[in-house]
Amino acid sequence: MFTYLLSVIPPMLLGAQLILLLILLKGDICPGQRGRIHKQLPIIALGWLVLGFLYWPLTLVGMLMLVFFSQVKVSKTRDSGPIWLLYFAIAAASIFNIQLMLAGDWGNMLFMLVVMVILGASLSHFFLLLARTRLQAFHRLLPVAVIIGAILITVVVLLQAFQYSMSYVNQIIVPLMVCYMSLIASVVFSSWHLFTQQTIQKTQPFCGFIVCLTSVIGFSALLFQF
Repeated sequence: MFTYLLSVIPPMLLGAQLILLLILLKGDICPGQRGRIHKQLPIIALGWLVLGFLYWPLTLVGMLMLVFFSQVKVSKTRDSGPIWLLYFAIAAASIFNIQLMLAGDWGNMLFMLVVMVILGASLSHFFLLLARTRLQAFHRLLPVAVIIGAILITVVVLLQAFQYSMSYVNQIIVPLMVCYMSLIASVVFSSWHLFTQQTIQKTQPFCGFIVCLTSVIGFSALLFQF
């Protein structure tokens, strides 16, 4: 019934996971910031575990991340513990996402790739704000990634719509427009601090993520069924 979520949630989690782990393992940040980012990992792991109800192999990714989290002190992510578990979790998540992409048509594949960009950037940006990081470059780059992702997802949705009959497109035109308006709103929320030059707060990126997630799920339910 909710299998269309498989074209949204797994690529979103993988995108956010890649960004956070890149910062944790390669970023030049203090132990305090690293520890606060480390504490976000169980949230991503929980997402993978919940997805197991739709596609059980995805629970493996969540279990790997939880095992790593339980074995490492929050400030010692890259200095101790079984780092290989993190790489294995990324590999497993990538393989499962590829399997899901191949299960659909080319439109579904492109959609999932773009979702990885837009929702992965949006979710990881919110996690960085929750962790109170001072990585100003990411507070600029991730909103830009959301803007680019919104443009790409618009193109993919339009191309996919051409695969359906005009009668079906006419039936879904109103919800499609609602999804597009929500997508525009998410871009405004996510990048508002860039245009106003104000100090970024948690509220706007969080609203941007929720609205973007709702929009993308709507597109998936209407046009990208497995």
